[in-house]
Amino acid sequence: METRSERILDLKRVLLLAGSCIRFGLFPFAGYIPFAPYRNTSLAVRIRRAIEGLGLTYLKLGQFMALRYDILPKEICDELNRLFESVRPMPIERARAIVESELGAPIETLYMDFGAEPIAAASVAQVHIAHTAAGKRVAVKVQREGLEPIFKADIRNMRRIAGVVEKLGLMGRLSARGMIAQFEQWTLREMDFRVEGRTAERVASESEDYVVIPGVYWALTTRRILTMDFIDGVSVTDARDLVDAKDRTALIRALPDFDLPVALRNLAFASFAQLFTYGFFHGDPHPGNIFFMPANRVAFLDFGIFGEMNKEEREGVASQIEALALGDLEGSFRFYSRQVAITDETDYMGFRRDCLEVLGRWYAALADPNSPIQDRHLAKYTGEMIDVSRRNGLRYDLNYLLFWRALNNLNGTLWRVDPTFDLVHSLREFFEESRPSEIDRVLAVVDDPGWQDSVVRTAAGFPSQLEGVFSQKSGEARRMIIVQSLSKSLGAARRSESRSSALAVLAVTLALILAAQTGWILKAGATATFAAAVYSVSGKRR
Repeated sequence: METRSERILDLKRVLLLAGSCIRFGLFPFAGYIPFAPYRNTSLAVRIRRAIEGLGLTYLKLGQFMALRYDILPKEICDELNRLFESVRPMPIERARAIVESELGAPIETLYMDFGAEPIAAASVAQVHIAHTAAGKRVAVKVQREGLEPIFKADIRNMRRIAGVVEKLGLMGRLSARGMIAQFEQWTLREMDFRVEGRTAERVASESEDYVVIPGVYWALTTRRILTMDFIDGVSVTDARDLVDAKDRTALIRALPDFDLPVALRNLAFASFAQLFTYGFFHGDPHPGNIFFMPANRVAFLDFGIFGEMNKEEREGVASQIEALALGDLEGSFRFYSRQVAITDETDYMGFRRDCLEVLGRWYAALADPNSPIQDRHLAKYTGEMIDVSRRNGLRYDLNYLLFWRALNNLNGTLWRVDPTFDLVHSLREFFEESRPSEIDRVLAVVDDPGWQDSVVRTAAGFPSQLEGVFSQKSGEARRMIIVQSLSKSLGAARRSESRSSALAVLAVTLALILAAQTGWILKAGATATFAAAVYSVSGKRR
């Protein structure tokens, strides 16, 4: 049950929202009002301007919805990505009082000194430079006071609005209340600085030597206070400005051994490792969150937004890109289609047709060595692919959207410093170094003792039994899965699939027989399997 004060706050916040909607013409038939000041302003811009005046909750909602290219039109998402947080910093007295309240001691006993002016201020927090009692230079992130009651009031109002939207069917079968719940969880996670600290430590544990992640001072950290190492380097934003001004003297003065190509490659490879190797990645790698350090190291800051993908999801995205680079458009589409969810509104044939058209243009740009570098930009094509999904009624998981946004932001960040940087070429180099070859992948599987035992058992039962390949159909989508079957023989309806399976077994087992790394037991099993596959193929021909 809500208290009287909560109901009053809810009313104040909904009136503020209504006033902003009226001011910027965000209501039905607003375009028919003559002489309205917003008549010549696009809907996307009006939405952004309205959000910018509504405070933390709606700023975060705008940033959250900026990811949803699968739901909103591209022009609105693009405009929401330009949201600007214009907030005044808290007075130093309030910031000090919050620190003392959270950490339970006078600030003089906590820090040797505490900067009077914040070096950054945003809707959630502001950052001050300080020194610990041991003399370590740190950055102290202080959360603004009074955020939680306003955020909870806005969420209650959003739930009420979402309930009306669902009853009227304005969003089709898409759950408005479910989206609000997802947004609430997303924002509360960002507002708990302990989560950000743990995220930073995990990223640090999975990073190469050339990556710098600021350490967390847990004795000086709470849900609303975060104390981390101060990173003294050159931000990508500043590096870009110095490069644009051709002021390499200032850049070299700050980083004497700076080598731009090496630094950019380190940034690219560090991000690729997060995205493709570990699957736990910085969700907002924009130029202000990345610093160049001495020895061409790269530092990442601000871990409030992050994403996570499991091994199967990472492998699927990597395989999509790999298949595209090889010109296998059908294979690339097959891996891409696993990233989206089919709904009752899905036009799968239209989705497939449109995706293949985009993938074809993407591959043509990649394959043509004379194509302009801007035609190879990831964002150009991933944006189109997501728009194709939206138009044809498919939905994305949020982590996939975060993944593609992180990769696109990385491409844009690198281009800000060096417009000739080829992200696709760097990605190819990364895959060559980090992803095993096809035969290495096979050998990694067959090195497993359990798999070796199954080979021996299978070889003993050949040629009477053989692995079967079955087709699993979902809508118009067809995906092939391999199922081991030692108890059922293949029926006539599966003969073509069986032959394809046998041919695949021929190729794999021949590779095993010829591979020097495999032991004699495995070679014997592979030889028996090879013979059985030959028998199976010849039998099908008869």
